[in-house]
Amino acid sequence: MAKVTFETLNPDAPLFTELRLKKYNWWEKMKNHPDLYIEIRKDNNINVYYQGGSVVKLHYCSKHKKIQAFTHEKYLGLEGSRYIDCAGVLDDKLDTIIAKIPSKYSSKNGKEKEKWSEHYIQGKIISTQRKNYIDSEFAYKDNHFDIRVDLVECINGRLRFVELKRIDDNRMVTLDMYPKILSQIDNYRKFISKYNKEILEYYQKLYLIKKSLGITIPFVKPRELNPKPKLLIFDRWVKEGKKRTTHREMMEEILKKKKQPKIDYSIINSLYV
Repeated sequence: MAKVTFETLNPDAPLFTELRLKKYNWWEKMKNHPDLYIEIRKDNNINVYYQGGSVVKLHYCSKHKKIQAFTHEKYLGLEGSRYIDCAGVLDDKLDTIIAKIPSKYSSKNGKEKEKWSEHYIQGKIISTQRKNYIDSEFAYKDNHFDIRVDLVECINGRLRFVELKRIDDNRMVTLDMYPKILSQIDNYRKFISKYNKEILEYYQKLYLIKKSLGITIPFVKPRELNPKPKLLIFDRWVKEGKKRTTHREMMEEILKKKKQPKIDYSIINSLYV
């Protein structure tokens, strides 16, 4: 399998060309759905999400000269653990797939997924502020880095990597005062420093692909990249208590006391901002 890099993304890849030239009802419905969000991937595939769960992965099959749309069997009401091509029935089954994600996505032992999972929060943020974000779940791996960025913000043409965490995430607080989140943010910063030019050019290309496909995009094309990642903390706690107060205080003490480079962070308690 060929290595996927920044340069692999091709605006004229068969999948993008096919979606531009032909009209698919399911594609138009996906683009216009208020709660779905569509992401372009470096390997020239497309992921469509709902509440953080993958609705379909779109792929162009060069052998059969057609678009394939892979979804999990459980979203179609089938018994099994495979991802199958549902492109042929997607016009009729799209609503079924979407409806099953809240109860089937990330289910464990038959239980519904936790409402406030990180992916659910991520999905709500994007679907309610889609003009502020150009990408999500950006992944890159080479000999130096293995990263996955939750959100990529693009406001007034300025790109920024955003790491999303719940306030109760155990990576936010440790007794040694150096939790995993600090090294994670530092790793993003080093990645940006090494690949600043490539990242900016990649997102300029991705922006134009989304625009050509009629996918909602930020108002201004990317023109610069913020070298400092942002930590976005979602405080889902409604009831107060001694343990939660202590956790908050320790978390902020850790973030504020970190020596240079400082962590740029913000805390939100609503997904509708």
